[in-house]
Amino acid sequence: MDYKNIAPWSNFGNIVALSGGENPPTVKKCATPSISYTKGKLSVKCSTKGASCITTITDTDIKTHSGNEIDLTVTYDIKVYATAAGYENSDMATATLCWIDSNPRTEGITNPIAKVEARPILIQSQNGVLTISSEGNTEPTPVRVYNTAGQMTGLTSLTGEMTSVNTNMNSGDIAIVKIGEKSIKMVVK
Repeated sequence: MDYKNIAPWSNFGNIVALSGGENPPTVKKCATPSISYTKGKLSVKCSTKGASCITTITDTDIKTHSGNEIDLTVTYDIKVYATAAGYENSDMATATLCWIDSNPRTEGITNPIAKVEARPILIQSQNGVLTISSEGNTEPTPVRVYNTAGQMTGLTSLTGEMTSVNTNMNSGDIAIVKIGEKSIKMVVK
């Protein structure tokens, strides 16, 4: 067999052909991790025994900028998958974490270091449904979702610590999520 002499196959020690009746062994997939944010801590968990969660966090604020004003969004895009010996890697779980001003009124504050209270918002999407959670949310907050053409694709209100809204958007579409007066751009999964 010529393939035994060609890279990368030549690097394998022993190549055994499978007969037509045998099925290759199946490998279980790790469970997709869950992402949560509570009391100032981001947590990722996987129900697969012995799994490790591999997390990537990106921040659109961390970049080079020229000009006199910088619009800081304080938004983190989170991606995590689980891996374990003897298992196939899990599907990717994604979320967007940002903070919304609880009381953004700072006019007239003479203290040079103004403290603005903010609450964390964690947004996750699955099959076009956005799940929005907010620790310590006490007042109803309108949530509107728009596509890049400016059409509203979802409307709800965050009345407790969690709500969901069906956007009918496809995986890979860009959504603009407006929570109160704060807008967050994210990719729908």
